[in-house]
Amino acid sequence: MTIQPTARTFSALPPIKMETAAPVNPLRGVLVTVFALKIVVCAFLLATVSLAPPVSVDARFAAVADN
Repeated sequence: MTIQPTARTFSALPPIKMETAAPVNPLRGVLVTVFALKIVVCAFLLATVSLAPPVSVDARFAAVADN
């Protein structure tokens, strides 16, 4: 009578496989470009608003604008 081992041995374990990296999405460059353009547009709009005269302009601004 032979006794069968109840525990798994190292040779019975499946081999360890390295995980493969996910392929890079081809639209990643487009996404980065869109985000960069959004930042540039936001910076331009903030600069434009910061240079705009206040809403309640007095007569000096109106006189310069009329000339």
